[in-house]
Amino acid sequence: MNGKKSKIFVSLSLLVCCVFLNGCLEKGKADGHLEDANSLELPKEISFLKDPEEGAGWKDNQVDDLHAVINLPVTKVVEKGEKKNSGGGSFFACEGGGIRFKNHACDNYYDNYSGVNGIATDGTEFTKKIDDIEPDRKSFQIHVLGPKAGEDGYVACYQISNERDGKIDSYWFYELDGNFQKVRVVQGKLNTREFIKELMQDKDGYIHLTYVRYDGKLVYVIVSRKGEQIFETVMDGRPRLCAYKGGEIAVSDEIYVQNVLSDRRFYSADVETHSLRELPVSKDETVRRKMTGYVDAATPVSEHVLAWCGSTGVLAYDDQSRETRLLYGWSNHGIKPNLVYDLTAMSDGSFGILYSDGQEDYYLLLRPTAEKEELKSITIAVSPYNRETYSDAAAIFQKRYPQYVINLKDDYDEMSLLTQLGAGDGPVLVDTEITGFENLESLWEPLDGFLEQTHLADELIPETREFGKIGGVTYGIVRDFRIETLIISDSGPSDWDYDGFLNALEGFSGAALTYKYIEFPVDWREKFFYVINNGMDDNYFFDAETGRMIFGTKEFERLLKLSDKALKCPPAEEGKALQEGKALCEHEDILALAGVIRLRRRLEANGERAIGYPTKDGARHVLAANAPVAMRSTATAEEKEIAYTFLKVMLSEEAMSGPHNMTFSVRKDVMEQQFKEYERNVAVMKEIGTYDPDYAPELDWDGDVNFFEEMIRRSTVRKKFPTGLQKVFDEEVGDYLAGRIDGRALDDHLKNRVWLYLEESR
Repeated sequence: MNGKKSKIFVSLSLLVCCVFLNGCLEKGKADGHLEDANSLELPKEISFLKDPEEGAGWKDNQVDDLHAVINLPVTKVVEKGEKKNSGGGSFFACEGGGIRFKNHACDNYYDNYSGVNGIATDGTEFTKKIDDIEPDRKSFQIHVLGPKAGEDGYVACYQISNERDGKIDSYWFYELDGNFQKVRVVQGKLNTREFIKELMQDKDGYIHLTYVRYDGKLVYVIVSRKGEQIFETVMDGRPRLCAYKGGEIAVSDEIYVQNVLSDRRFYSADVETHSLRELPVSKDETVRRKMTGYVDAATPVSEHVLAWCGSTGVLAYDDQSRETRLLYGWSNHGIKPNLVYDLTAMSDGSFGILYSDGQEDYYLLLRPTAEKEELKSITIAVSPYNRETYSDAAAIFQKRYPQYVINLKDDYDEMSLLTQLGAGDGPVLVDTEITGFENLESLWEPLDGFLEQTHLADELIPETREFGKIGGVTYGIVRDFRIETLIISDSGPSDWDYDGFLNALEGFSGAALTYKYIEFPVDWREKFFYVINNGMDDNYFFDAETGRMIFGTKEFERLLKLSDKALKCPPAEEGKALQEGKALCEHEDILALAGVIRLRRRLEANGERAIGYPTKDGARHVLAANAPVAMRSTATAEEKEIAYTFLKVMLSEEAMSGPHNMTFSVRKDVMEQQFKEYERNVAVMKEIGTYDPDYAPELDWDGDVNFFEEMIRRSTVRKKFPTGLQKVFDEEVGDYLAGRIDGRALDDHLKNRVWLYLEESR
């Protein structure tokens, strides 16, 4: 198909799509499902899910093969308020619960002690000093602690080191019961003098351990009940001990290449032949592939079943049925692990897990589900690019309302999704990055009543609400944003609209603009066209209300000629390009608060001004954000109740203060917290000697807050072209920049295709 026919085909396809979609919308109105959105009255009262009663406690749902009976943070210190240093230690899940062991060094040697804290399998949080194994011993009682496999108990080792060479002179092993009381003691006769790294005892009383040899190799050893070393082998990678089959122990050998897990194999030791036997499930090629992806922790359940924690949850693979099962889906239960430390298969079919959500460490105890339950749910259509934004909020929602499920679906096709929505079906909430937003208000539920009833209307930065408005009505919501601006030298214009920007460029001998980071040798005219486009209602190319376009006029010829000044983009070099007249302006993309503070210092130091982008109303800083989330207008009352509650959670202070929220929040209180957090971080950097004033200037509360607020006040919200129109510009301007068409053809194509789009949108 030649180029001209291709453009006609695309235009006809867009026309057919618009006619079909409008037909679906008209049908929906005729059926009483949809009305003119601007004629809708805001609901007098919006329903939300009932919050759990105070003191009722948390209870997990039972939609998966496993469900949680415990999901609690593990205390990070043994006793709060006491000044001490912690050293060594271990962190593991076992039959007794989630255990953290550390040695604590106090100011006086005689006050040093070994201690554990954690959560027992009945949910009880405990803290204990281990100072009664050897009553006459001063200082630490033990140096290494590990679990018994298959029963509630522990094995500990006290290592006596000398001052001559720092090596171990003697090892003493202690078997402890579930209350950390001594059951028996044996002196270990090991063929090494190195410090033990990991320790575990099997059901027959044999002690399994690993240590790092003098040459950096890791060694796996088994010690008899009498303390004699009966097995030793050097591992290829990093070994980890795993309890399995209700009391046996396997060793996982993890192979890393440049700190990336490339292979993981599971073995049991044959004491008689002094060799390792690879478990049958470990040899399976399916397991081979799965163990190299996102797998923080894995353990055999039996010789033929392997369980692991992946990005979706806890999974298990049976090499006999060749079936992989998702035993516990994170997203079904409001859990979002940042890192899984340990996964243990317990003797009763339960799993103990230790994980971090990026802020705290948690102990998760999963037990088999006897009878699964059906839960009410809604689906949110999300683009893969924005999935993390919604999954953080979904995890908080799921934890707060375990009887409801939020399904995040990121494989929607734009056209099929629009068809579903036009017919009154499909997901209840939509990330409009997939569909477009501004010209589809008939599909969306007005949200002004929701913002008023939840008082979010007063809690959000007012300017950011414009992202979700169409014709003055709120149909969508964003949760964070960034700031973009243009910097000029002090001798540049004091203000500019589109013509003012082009006039300044016309009389300028240097390049149009410069960027701080130039990563790829692209045609910078693409960035030039970006400067004069702030969406349907504010751009230099056309007036959406009157239909007037610059295509086919002298204005467009002038625009293309001036775009040649963006063929090259000199390096910014901290404002040097501006000072030396090599570039008219410099683009600044501000993603976090530190960027605002650094910008203010730079402007003061260089005598520059952040003028902002040209708009039809003059120079403005630009607020940019991911596409809003919108609610399907045909959702049922029950679906809306769940969706409104999710939106309330998504916009809550808790959801916006998490570890993944690095840009500016739309909430006023979270922005205030960010200023305080910035001040604290600067104080910490000064205290530990890593402070760099160029990277993180000291906060000037009044000056910096006022500068930030002024940037917000003197800003405009950039709204993308609707998807169909954006495709027109991407295709045509892309062909022009690639040299496939000349300026005259670009002028002609845009004139015809933009006119067709505007006509069909009326």
